[in-house]
Amino acid sequence: MLKLFLFIGLIGAILMYTGDMVLYFSKDVGVSPGTAKDIIDIMKKESRKRLYTGGIIGPVAAFLYCVGYYHLVLIMNEQYQAWGWICFFVNCLGIICGGAYHSHCAYFGLIGRHAHEESMNEIVKYLGVQKYFVFGLQGIGFLALAVFIVLGWTIMPRWMFCFSPGILFFLAPLTRKLPKGLNIAIGGGWTNWISIIYYALALITMYVYK
Repeated sequence: MLKLFLFIGLIGAILMYTGDMVLYFSKDVGVSPGTAKDIIDIMKKESRKRLYTGGIIGPVAAFLYCVGYYHLVLIMNEQYQAWGWICFFVNCLGIICGGAYHSHCAYFGLIGRHAHEESMNEIVKYLGVQKYFVFGLQGIGFLALAVFIVLGWTIMPRWMFCFSPGILFFLAPLTRKLPKGLNIAIGGGWTNWISIIYYALALITMYVYK
């Protein structure tokens, strides 16, 4: 059962990453989309088909992420399962906000191409506020998981702490220094890469240790 939820979480992370790349991947752009302006400049040149597809993927991937997060309950040792449930709910709320944020990013391209500066500024402000909820909630959930692992509250080996999303996230600045193309493919999707890496290693670990 645990392996199934880890696998679903992995699929959710891969799908959300795919949505990111559909929205704004471009091998011709030399900077990763770290700011709203960077994203607008990339996406206003993309086709509506890409923007629609990339935006719609977000909520679907968020649903799969939520299902996958149930593994947070399953990996906790019995006496700490209440903490696992708390971590599960915090991460679910964070990724639900993240799926909505992802979907709204399509507006950057759809409105940005028409140069409606006032409307664009309002959207940027709103998504900026929403981003605090996404990264705040996910940050709490991811760091809690890292703490649970290092304290030995889970069935995961303690070395998995190094590959937990809350720790891998801090490598984000390094990914933006990658060569042109890779900085978007990896740096631009790093918030999903950290989960892809974690879920993949967790699955391998479960097959090796179980």
